[in-house]
Amino acid sequence: MRFNIDEIGAALAEFQEHFPGINETLEMRRETFSPVMRTRILEAYTFLNSLLERGSDLFTPAGLHSLLEMNHIVLCGSGPENRQDFYQHLAETRKNFQRRIKPIASWVLANRNGDKPYRLATGFYTRMLSRPQLFLEGNHRTGNIILNYLLVSKGKAPYIVSAETAKEYLDLSGNIKFTNNSSAMETAFMMPAHAKRFRAFLKEQGSDRFLVPGEPER
Repeated sequence: MRFNIDEIGAALAEFQEHFPGINETLEMRRETFSPVMRTRILEAYTFLNSLLERGSDLFTPAGLHSLLEMNHIVLCGSGPENRQDFYQHLAETRKNFQRRIKPIASWVLANRNGDKPYRLATGFYTRMLSRPQLFLEGNHRTGNIILNYLLVSKGKAPYIVSAETAKEYLDLSGNIKFTNNSSAMETAFMMPAHAKRFRAFLKEQGSDRFLVPGEPER
């Protein structure tokens, strides 16, 4: 089970090219998707492939360190030169992560042995992306990588953003992001509808193009 870095890179390059026009159509505008962002996402997938080859589990106590590292790579890459510049921010990110990961990881561990992979991936994504968010920055980008890890671990195809599907994905993610998990009313009345739409989207838009040939298919 490995991700196809070349295919992911091609899809993200196309998304980057069309992003200015896509951004104009969104319910809520996003920061520019830059070449640096694309490069660091690919670095994160390369790191994830190395973990998969070793059989690492991201939701064990030891694996959670690698899950946090995924966000660090998304934000500042894997090179040591940037880590020094981002030292204080990464330290604050680590503290935030340690405060908020336990209920999310516990939910994943309690639900991942079932036969509902899209519920599993969506459940993780809604919990880490909605307020209060798991990371200080890069929640959408890191969250997409980890939900793909969960999907592929259950034999389902990953979702990589494309020019054609970006508006729906980003608008759905925006609805999730601005739902407050600390509010019982929002959790009870708003999140189920957001999650249902997101599950259907993942099921419809996943593609085995983004897996190395011979890996699990959709």
